[in-house]
Amino acid sequence: MPSSIRIPRGRPPALLAAIAACAACATALFSGCGLGVVGHHASLRGIRMYYEVHGHGPALLLLHGGTGNGTQFAALVPAFREHFRVVVPDLCAQGRTSDRPGPLGYHAMAEDVVALMDRLHLRQADVLGWSDGGIVGLDLAIHHPGRVKHLVTFGANFAPDGLNPEDVEWNASASAGSFGPGTRIAYEHLAPDPAHYEIAMDKIIAMWRTQPNFTPQQLGSIRAKTLIVAGEHDVVRPEHTAALALAIPGARRWIVPGASHSVILELPALVSRTVLEFLEH
Repeated sequence: MPSSIRIPRGRPPALLAAIAACAACATALFSGCGLGVVGHHASLRGIRMYYEVHGHGPALLLLHGGTGNGTQFAALVPAFREHFRVVVPDLCAQGRTSDRPGPLGYHAMAEDVVALMDRLHLRQADVLGWSDGGIVGLDLAIHHPGRVKHLVTFGANFAPDGLNPEDVEWNASASAGSFGPGTRIAYEHLAPDPAHYEIAMDKIIAMWRTQPNFTPQQLGSIRAKTLIVAGEHDVVRPEHTAALALAIPGARRWIVPGASHSVILELPALVSRTVLEFLEH
């Protein structure tokens, strides 16, 4: 966890730490510490989606966590782009991608990703998603089984009550203002409409309260080779992570000792090495 992250007192540490880490990644980007790649925009399904492409080879999609953007993967992309054509989008209402009218939902975001794959002529891809991005990956693997070869999720839940009780309780009364100034600053530096911050964040919180709701039958239908990952001190309850892995045929589970929900930021070398080994098979 970057030393510059400060968690507001009196708030659940696990969830707020991850959100603060998202803001820190975006801050690094607009401070000149990004990957130096020119991004692209695609108009699809009523939004203008920002995405980056790194490297060459088979496709690997990196899907970021809620309230964040693709800069979360800055420490992973250098290793992955040596082996893959790495596609890193910003999801709806987050980062550099615009919003659409109505509530935010994981399934709609998954369909946005499929539309981007079609635009880029990607018949199939490996998918790595962190937190909300992992949930979007699960939705992709359920509804578009032929499009996902490997699926790797970090800190993903399949039901709203899969989080620790204190984080579920925080969600119940949270608003955009609950995230603190760092998240707002990061959003306003990147968003196509900086004034949309409160609307976008309130949509995300509303989604967290009621979604996802994957059934055992849906999870059991996943045919992608799957690795379910969580930190030892994750936002997601350990038994919920175990249930997710057990529900997906043949899925492997990796609990990273000492890590939090932000394991991709805390241990990027270990994450890159382990994920690359998994994707080889």
